[in-house]
Amino acid sequence: MYKENKYTKLYHKFIDRSVSRNWSKAPGRERHHIMPQSLGGSNDKSNLTYLSAREHFICHWLLVKMTDGEARSKMIYALMGMRAIGDTHQRYSSAITSRVYEKYRIEHAENHSKIMKSKNLVPWNKGGVEITDEHRKNLRNAALQRAPKSEKTIAKWKESRAGYIASEETKQKQSLALKGKLKGPMSEEEKLKRSVTQKGVAKVKTHGTNVANAVLGNISINKDNTEKKVKKDVLQSYLDDGWQLGGKKRKLA
Repeated sequence: MYKENKYTKLYHKFIDRSVSRNWSKAPGRERHHIMPQSLGGSNDKSNLTYLSAREHFICHWLLVKMTDGEARSKMIYALMGMRAIGDTHQRYSSAITSRVYEKYRIEHAENHSKIMKSKNLVPWNKGGVEITDEHRKNLRNAALQRAPKSEKTIAKWKESRAGYIASEETKQKQSLALKGKLKGPMSEEEKLKRSVTQKGVAKVKTHGTNVANAVLGNISINKDNTEKKVKKDVLQSYLDDGWQLGGKKRKLA
């Protein structure tokens, strides 16, 4: 799996030294998989060692230089991850980091593009990927487990939106983007999402009037035992798609 070169020898030298130190978790130290997980390494204690932040960076750099093909692509992903910064990371930075990052970032982008194309996925900005039943189930479970928004979060959101009025240009763009596009029926995931996010949120005093104005002039249509209401200006597009005027047939009690 590894190429036999000077970088391989240097890598094992770093590992042997770290194992002999028998370091434990401490500030400034980072846990490292001797055989990377993406290359088949396990989480067993025998495959783990603690390195300084600097050593950790160098080891991942060496892993790129001592692999090729798919393994090299994976090691470049790991090296890019060494740039992540957070409360639990004390990343090493040096004068060569920017040069190293630029070199492998280009190769990383090319590899990532090939992988995504091989999966035949539709980009998110062109409709997204097809959602499976398993995906829907995961979304539903996540929504049910998500805690309702706190009063502080709701108040902060309202404050950020206070006084905002969309420009006429924005309204026109939104109108043109949606014109002729068939809407609904709303998915169960969307219904659940709205239910969870709106739980405990009090309706404004003018809610009833707002709803009445919103549905004013709506026309009932139905198709395949599904009913919805649409505005007159988009009615024809629905009729052309097989929808019929009037609500769906109700079963008599």
